[in-house]
Amino acid sequence: MRGPRRSLAVVAVGAGMVLGATYVSGPINVAQQTRPGPAPKAHSEPVTVTQSICPGPEALGIAGLPNLLAQTVSATAVTAPAASLPAGFATAHAAGSVTISGLPSGGKWPAPATVRGQVVSGQISVAQSVLITGAGAMAPGTVATQWSWTKSGGSRGLVTAACMPAAASSWLIAGGADPGRRERLVLTNPGPNPVTVDLNVLGVKGPIQSPNGQALVVGGYARTVVLINAIAGSERSPAVHVTAHGGEVAAVLSDTWLDGVVPRGGDDTGSTAAPAREQVMAAVPIEGRAILRIAVPGDREAVVESRVLTARGPKALPSGGVTRVAGHCTRDIDLSSLAPGAYAVQVRADVPVVAAAMVDRRRAAGAPSDLAWSVASSPIRTLAGMALPAAEVKGLIDRLDLAATGHPASVLVTTVGAGGRVSTKEVAIGADSVSTLALDGATSVWVRSRTGLVRAAVLTSVTDIGGVLLSLTPLADLTLSTTPSPLREQRD
Repeated sequence: MRGPRRSLAVVAVGAGMVLGATYVSGPINVAQQTRPGPAPKAHSEPVTVTQSICPGPEALGIAGLPNLLAQTVSATAVTAPAASLPAGFATAHAAGSVTISGLPSGGKWPAPATVRGQVVSGQISVAQSVLITGAGAMAPGTVATQWSWTKSGGSRGLVTAACMPAAASSWLIAGGADPGRRERLVLTNPGPNPVTVDLNVLGVKGPIQSPNGQALVVGGYARTVVLINAIAGSERSPAVHVTAHGGEVAAVLSDTWLDGVVPRGGDDTGSTAAPAREQVMAAVPIEGRAILRIAVPGDREAVVESRVLTARGPKALPSGGVTRVAGHCTRDIDLSSLAPGAYAVQVRADVPVVAAAMVDRRRAAGAPSDLAWSVASSPIRTLAGMALPAAEVKGLIDRLDLAATGHPASVLVTTVGAGGRVSTKEVAIGADSVSTLALDGATSVWVRSRTGLVRAAVLTSVTDIGGVLLSLTPLADLTLSTTPSPLREQRD
């Protein structure tokens, strides 16, 4: 699944300077130091460039190891339809484009999109990440999803990941100590200069000290794949903090599990919401084994209260509803005894924490299975969206899960269907409750905030002869506008 930061808009600082100059109404005199005039009033305008990064094939390109497996993933990008955007962001005749290209450089996929809501997609089967760029009028509201569906063999599973911008700090939660469990961390540097990265792993007994995670160098326009097992060993409850120095990286953690010869599935997770005293996982569809993982980044012990949110309101956990987690430690809470259903999970603590939940699907002991991670995300303040895998392949099913906390809330949900048909409806969610919405036939879904605090995620699933395959993708709040850097006018 995926994870949240929840803006796919990345605008270069220099671009802000240029845009600021556009709004100066008189000459600029840089030769004289005189008393400055009044500061111009701040204003915002639509972003003109956005970038997001998909990890690419996670099993390929591991440092120091040969590529023993073949792997192909799909990357799908889409722009928000005009009906989903706030007033002033959709310009019918303005020029714009969406492009997909490889990192390291290599490969460019289908022709740029020129119509809002139009999907652009490509397949990647080499060891590289994918850069999605929205430009001009297409920049606000461009999102992308990476996905793969492996139907048989040891890699059987359904995996989705939201393609995200690079960041200086990311928290990622996934993995475990089960035999055959493997966690691969994909680090991608979209900039021209090398970036140094430190990986710090927390576990049940505290920080895991290992030189293998320190001072890793990710080259310019390049990616590095790291085995977390080489850092954390057999840690049963890992949480990974990625810190970049001298730049930013996009980080995705791939969790795969092959129990002997039995495929147990896998999923991708992006960054969780930043450490905070409240964390919410919007979609946790429980039907069998499930866990909640909590990590405490700081020195102080956390007193943590956890509960689930249902369509009828909040519900206490059968056990572990209130627990203590030591500083720099992690803890897993078993959710498996909850009745099957659509849940959100809410975590509240007296110090900042990070959190994620894992669900498992298995028909019977010894049978194949699949797992999915739902990471904590931030409330949608403006607009969030997702390109849907089910639009690409027959058999996949997508569902939107919404969770409101604190007070009743409402959102506008816009879907784009076959042939570009756009439909919008208002959805109300009760206080501390969840609501679900089938996305049959949709190529993309968009959630726009109206009232209250709402988090959203998409459940993608399919049922085959081996059972249910599933994946979870939180929706990210998008940055639609930017405030140019003002330049003061100097007068003689």
